[in-house]
Amino acid sequence: MPTAKIRLFAAILFLAATPAISAGWGPELPQPLPVPLAGDLMGTTIHRLSNGLTIYLSPNPQRPRIAAWIAARVGSKHDPADNTGTAHYLEHMLFKGSQSLGTLDYAGEKPHLDRIVQLYELRFNTKDPAERTRLYKEIDAENIKATRYEIPNELDKIYRQLGIQGLNAFTSNEQTVYTCDLPSNRLEAWAKVEADRFARPVFRLFQSELEAVYEEKNQSFDNPERVLWEALNKKLYKFHPYGRQTTLGSIEHLKNPSLAKMYEYYRRHYNPNNMAIALSGDFNRGKTLALLTKHFGSWQPKALPEAKTWPLPKPKGPERVEVKYESEEKVIIAWPTAASNHPDADTLSVMDMIMDNAASGIINLTLNQAQKVKAAGSSPAFFNDAGHWYVWALPKRGQTLEQASGLLLEAVEKLKAGEFTDEDIRAVITNFEVSEKYRLESDEARVSTMIDSFVSFEPWSRTVGRMDRLRRVAKQDVLRVARRYLGNGRVTALRRNAKPELPSIGKPAFTKIDIDEKRRSRFAERILSLPAIAPEPKWLVEGRDYTITPLPAGKIISSPNPVNDLFSLSFEFKRGSLHERNLCAALSLLDLSGAEGMSAEEYKKKLFGLGTSVSYGCGEQGSQVSVSGLDKNLWPSLELLFDRFESPQIAPDTLKKMVDVAIGTHQDNKKNPGSIANALGEFARRGKESSVLKELTDQELLNLKTGPLRKIINGVFGYQHRIAYVGNRQPGEIARLLHAGKKYKAAHERKPLSFQKPARPKIYFTHRDMVQSQAGIFAADEKVDPAKIVDYIYYGDYMGGDMSAVIFQEIRETRALAYGAWGGYDYGGFKGDENQLYGGLSCQADKTTEAVSLLRDLLRSPPFSEKRFAQTAKSIEEYYRTNPAHFRGIPGALFSWEDLGLPPGDPRPERFAKALKYKLDDLKSFASRFKDKTMTIHILGHRDRAGLESLKALGDFEEKKLVEIFPY
Repeated sequence: MPTAKIRLFAAILFLAATPAISAGWGPELPQPLPVPLAGDLMGTTIHRLSNGLTIYLSPNPQRPRIAAWIAARVGSKHDPADNTGTAHYLEHMLFKGSQSLGTLDYAGEKPHLDRIVQLYELRFNTKDPAERTRLYKEIDAENIKATRYEIPNELDKIYRQLGIQGLNAFTSNEQTVYTCDLPSNRLEAWAKVEADRFARPVFRLFQSELEAVYEEKNQSFDNPERVLWEALNKKLYKFHPYGRQTTLGSIEHLKNPSLAKMYEYYRRHYNPNNMAIALSGDFNRGKTLALLTKHFGSWQPKALPEAKTWPLPKPKGPERVEVKYESEEKVIIAWPTAASNHPDADTLSVMDMIMDNAASGIINLTLNQAQKVKAAGSSPAFFNDAGHWYVWALPKRGQTLEQASGLLLEAVEKLKAGEFTDEDIRAVITNFEVSEKYRLESDEARVSTMIDSFVSFEPWSRTVGRMDRLRRVAKQDVLRVARRYLGNGRVTALRRNAKPELPSIGKPAFTKIDIDEKRRSRFAERILSLPAIAPEPKWLVEGRDYTITPLPAGKIISSPNPVNDLFSLSFEFKRGSLHERNLCAALSLLDLSGAEGMSAEEYKKKLFGLGTSVSYGCGEQGSQVSVSGLDKNLWPSLELLFDRFESPQIAPDTLKKMVDVAIGTHQDNKKNPGSIANALGEFARRGKESSVLKELTDQELLNLKTGPLRKIINGVFGYQHRIAYVGNRQPGEIARLLHAGKKYKAAHERKPLSFQKPARPKIYFTHRDMVQSQAGIFAADEKVDPAKIVDYIYYGDYMGGDMSAVIFQEIRETRALAYGAWGGYDYGGFKGDENQLYGGLSCQADKTTEAVSLLRDLLRSPPFSEKRFAQTAKSIEEYYRTNPAHFRGIPGALFSWEDLGLPPGDPRPERFAKALKYKLDDLKSFASRFKDKTMTIHILGHRDRAGLESLKALGDFEEKKLVEIFPY
């Protein structure tokens, strides 16, 4: 029941907003909601400041942190047709600071920034190549002058010391969203920074950020999924920005940016009456609203541009588009459907789950379970102006794209013919409910829901009422939308395996900027000096947070679920393909099998109807069986799980089809850049012991027999294992459910992980037609020593913890050599494992040698500074203080500490105490071991573009063919 005080405060807010609405602010704003709606499990309230800024608040006291997202209703849909990519550019530039943040002296810096804006505008308006080159040189020179005042990445530096994590952003069709996760005691500091950041931004260091966006565009050319979807959207949305322009923008526009137009774009769209803040976490609602009003309330609103509309004609019949790309082939078939707020959106979501719920949908059973294709699925896409639903398939070996398309259309016809039941719909709703409960566990998922509601102009009552609407969907409703939307008016997009034409963006001349780590703005000093009570860390205590129960099979660690009625149970075995060559194949076969008189199709429908998920994992030295779902269905879920292992029902042709699909996957792995880069990296680190080289060969797959695999399946639970349980049952009850009273075979001894140690620097290179190079670097180090964990953590965080750490600053920020650059120290997960020094980057091919050389040098001899070390130390301290173990991760954390050979209990109090005393000299002493390390570099890229001769100067060079890094 709302108090009188709450009602009065809400009324004041509402009245304050009323004049602004009549002032013609543009798009509708969410209605204020001073108290949560009945049935809103998030307990969300909505508030509107007098300037139109919308605030969503959802208290959730599970951890001493807050997920905080700020969203603008602007995305690539709103980009000018002659300046595409602007929304995304702007997303990048809003990390560069303000008139107070990121600068030592804005008055001294501003003349240079103004001149840079003028020069870019002159360059934007000239076509003469020589003049454009001259202007770029002048921009470069002016940029160097401006950097005398600038403090790159000061936003990230402040946030590191405040314990704020996950600083990031994303841009899509209709939104640009800025995200982070902050300690609850730092809410005011965050509010001060963000209010300043968005009200008074300065787009400094544009030249290096422009290079970063170029690199992001280059990545898109090497992404087969992105290539296919861009072609499909062009056909599906011929006259709409959804199809006519991409979020990253065209090469032509990226090469010719205008800072003046970017500032104008900001002024048009980044206004409080077009933005929202969403918070979920541990905070007091009233105090938080007052704080946000204080810091964001002075931001001035403006009239917004009138919303545009575009024609959205639907295909009159089947249309088709093809792209060429050297990768696995794929087909997508898409039908125009409805926009996000259309009454049919809920029914279309149910329809999609009837087709593909990853378990028992029409596509799952008739195509995936039947192994008629390599893989297939479906998904809806809802935007503000339109929407579509699509099905997709990866053809199996010997199958054409056209044949796979035909199978997809057959599955759609089964849907339209009503080949599903009311029971199938009830099962879908049960799984929607389970997903909703999982979503409520995550602050990030909660703020995402609030922002989605804002961006899509959806009333909160509609958002909250979604589950009730889904429960009312009946079979006739699904049939109605399927028959209405899934007709002949569709677009088929095919990706054929062939060499594409590769565009490129040339490497411009760019003068390295100097970063003085001792610089700090007065604004940053004020923020960091704000008082905040440091929370005491919360460590795990046996008996309160978890219970250990010995069983004949092995121990079970149980952790209570304080949030809902969802359980998770996993069985971990120290047995993998190294001990039983065909174990992973046996578990794959099991996933395609039924149990105890049930076919595979019946089995999967029964599990799905219970809201239960079962999964299997298998590696070299370990395997895992996991089951999760509703607590009330724990025992029937376990019965189904154990029945499958004891009596798997395997159809006669299942293994043959599985082998055929697996061999096709082998062929596709040698086409896919991600798979090739992984195989090359594994070879570089482990040579002939590479986990990829230890996969089953094609011939070994063809030699598999159902009988021996069945025997392996039957014997899985005959080995000792350990069990992790999270849920509401008492540990003794779980023990009784799992204890079968039989004897178990001893677990296998684990073979410690080790890496190659060449005497001289090595370069492994594999050729592929690509725009970028994907590079990695590593050196083996000592065996993991739990007493040195704090050393490992400090080095990793100092080098690659975030955007203000060494690697990102030196490679991207000061030299613009790569979009993504990372690295640090990876310590072994098990006692006896070796650690490794590592790094990686993706860069334009003509930057490869310079970029990897710099990365190598940074890892060997980091630039040390007291200021950066202080930021690292504070970041680590805040992490320990404000990141208690999530209840679902408690058993896993305890097992991981056990794997290192540590005694029972939580080792973090000792680590925290050591971290507080850690000094820069300690870090220097630890890092000194790397100065003369022999490094191994592995690169996947284009032979001609990357420049092999310069790479050969870095060490002993070996070009590896695919047959050398794959076993098939």
